[in-house]
Amino acid sequence: MKSILIFALICSPFLALSQSAHQQPTHNFTVQRLILLNDQNEMLMVREQQVWVPPSYVFEQRQSLKQSLDSLALSYGLEIKQIELKGQFSYLYDYHPHATMRNFYMARYASGHLKTPAGMDEAKWVPIEQAIEMNTVTSIKQSIRQIIENPQTIWSASFMVSHVGDKHPTKLIEPFYALYSH
Repeated sequence: MKSILIFALICSPFLALSQSAHQQPTHNFTVQRLILLNDQNEMLMVREQQVWVPPSYVFEQRQSLKQSLDSLALSYGLEIKQIELKGQFSYLYDYHPHATMRNFYMARYASGHLKTPAGMDEAKWVPIEQAIEMNTVTSIKQSIRQIIENPQTIWSASFMVSHVGDKHPTKLIEPFYALYSH
């Protein structure tokens, strides 16, 4: 009994620390964005309310990276191939102290029939240049243009996200630079 009491006294500060971290989680997270291209030189674009962007998800399930990208594509009724990392971008916020990472992957359409998943208003294939221009988030538009125009490089940059009314404008604060080029 004495050993149990001693063990409990030794471990209690660690248990309290663990509970505190669990009760006050950070808002740091990673977003995986998929630039999906088909053989007609089109990019998959999705619309949620008035925002047009390539599909993405917050990486939070217990899956491998490939499984999660496959799951994202399958939610649109599609299968993908030739997945390649094309960019890792950091987002800082002027209205809270956290940062997020945004990983951009490029893949090719393999098979399937496009559908619009629950939670999205529309999904469609759009010619690449038109798709870049229809991006309503400035940082995503800039990042995709950099990736499409320089496909042999894995890119990075940093953006500042502001909160202005109900909008979240982004500004490039660390210019694009190559993480790897082949």
